[in-house]
Amino acid sequence: MDQSERRVLLFTIDAGGGHRSAARALVAAAEETRSHLAFRAESFQQILVQLDVLKRLTGASLEDAYNLILRRHWNVLMVPLLRLMHAGIRLRRPALVRTLAEWFRAQPPPVAVVSVMPNFNGVMRDAIRATWPGVPLIVVLTDLADFPPRFWIEPGLDHVVVGTDEAREQALALGLPPERVTRVSGMILNPSFYRRGGRQAGGAVRAEMGLGKEDFTVTLLFGGKGSPEMLPLARELLETDPSWTVIAICGDNPGLVERLAPLEARHPGRLRRLGFTDRVAELMAASHVLVTKPGPGSLAEAFHQQVPVVVIRNRQTIPQERFNTDYVARHGLGRVVRDWREIPEAVMALRRDPAERRHLRERLAGLPPNRAVYEVLETIDAVIRVTGTSAG
Repeated sequence: MDQSERRVLLFTIDAGGGHRSAARALVAAAEETRSHLAFRAESFQQILVQLDVLKRLTGASLEDAYNLILRRHWNVLMVPLLRLMHAGIRLRRPALVRTLAEWFRAQPPPVAVVSVMPNFNGVMRDAIRATWPGVPLIVVLTDLADFPPRFWIEPGLDHVVVGTDEAREQALALGLPPERVTRVSGMILNPSFYRRGGRQAGGAVRAEMGLGKEDFTVTLLFGGKGSPEMLPLARELLETDPSWTVIAICGDNPGLVERLAPLEARHPGRLRRLGFTDRVAELMAASHVLVTKPGPGSLAEAFHQQVPVVVIRNRQTIPQERFNTDYVARHGLGRVVRDWREIPEAVMALRRDPAERRHLRERLAGLPPNRAVYEVLETIDAVIRVTGTSAG
């Protein structure tokens, strides 16, 4: 390692894709800016796998259970699972801290530990203090707000980085001093997202698809694995207005891509089905409306591209994303509906009301430019300087 580099331990988890994406974005931004911060990403769950009670009883880890709930749309189970997990963490806290501290002792000391994951930040705090006194723990929220208690923010954290004013107020309410809370300009986006998108790129995509400037275009994006309701939703949207174009981004879900093929054949040129693609920024920029689940990543991307959104909030919405729907409604960034069957009507209402669409875009344009991934690097560097850690 170059002597000028400073080792930073970066903890993530495989529950959902947002935490891994944030970790990859930080690593990419450090490489792009030639930062002296040398990140080492680690899966927190793998370190503590022997203490995963659920895995010992069922063979499925907490991460597996979380991802299964999302895939099967059993989201009503999320809060009970979360509270059960928090009870297990409280019960096994000494063992968790001891195991993590033992792992720390076998590692080269870093100048900082960064967490882009929830639920275990109190355990990390205690293990770091027992092993590496003076090494700061910096928690970077990848949600727009916390879902207390003991989800993201816990008392006594060295530093917390948040992307909304509401999350900052939550941190202050838990007793963190203002100087230990940094408000950045939004959620972390991968640096590659800044190099794509924008009006010019959106215009190029529309030209590539043979779309005129006024041809109304709706993009569907339901996470990295798509969602089953995309098929009936695409059908309803296409039948609502024969002039609309629908772009369905299915992600890593070849089965969904295949199931959309007959619909695409019945509506040639009007339905564009895509699997995994690195052109999300350009496709968003080419759209008049984005229909998406209220995940912080998709919303952050839409906000950056200044595309109004239609999102769903109901009892199936996972708890940490319920705030996101309130955020969309309160800040005038799109429409919130209760069921996917209401989406075509909501999209039609936006189509028929150019004044509302213009108002939404003005609200989106009024958001601060999102440079969060670079601001997080600056914050980590600043915290290291203040604490004076010299390991790494």
